[in-house]
Amino acid sequence: MARGRALDVGRELLDEFERNGRVNEYLVRVLPDAIWRTPPPGDRGRTIAAIVAHMQSVRRTFARMGGARPGPPSLDRHSVTRTQAERALGQSTTDLVGLFESAFASGQARVKGMPRRAVNMLMYLTQHDAHHRGQIFMLAKNLGHEFRSEDVMRVWGWKSIDTAPSTRRP
Repeated sequence: MARGRALDVGRELLDEFERNGRVNEYLVRVLPDAIWRTPPPGDRGRTIAAIVAHMQSVRRTFARMGGARPGPPSLDRHSVTRTQAERALGQSTTDLVGLFESAFASGQARVKGMPRRAVNMLMYLTQHDAHHRGQIFMLAKNLGHEFRSEDVMRVWGWKSIDTAPSTRRP
């Protein structure tokens, strides 16, 4: 949060998009291995690993559309590990922030190659991530996992992720 700083909408949008990416990484980090590839109840829908792979695929697609080369890695929904997912999500956030930052700095309404205006793309990607984080939370609960209240507070932005202790779950 930008306390004491003059309003800079572009910078704050980028900061919050970057935070959105860190939330994705954090969520992957705090999930237990036991439910990472567990099929959903009734065998309908994606596993958590598959949901995260899909999130990364969308992020990778738009990063590459915007010119990131080689671009963030793709993830195989059947074999991806949480460590690979966390690293790939971090890379896609870095690549996307760089693309949007360049567009904002030069006053461009769009990132060249992307189908929507820059702010709209930022919002789309944030909404897409949030939608799937909600699915992950619900699926984890349906698989018997209860998130710690501090993890929920960090995902929702009421506690800092940057000060979170080591959170890797077996």
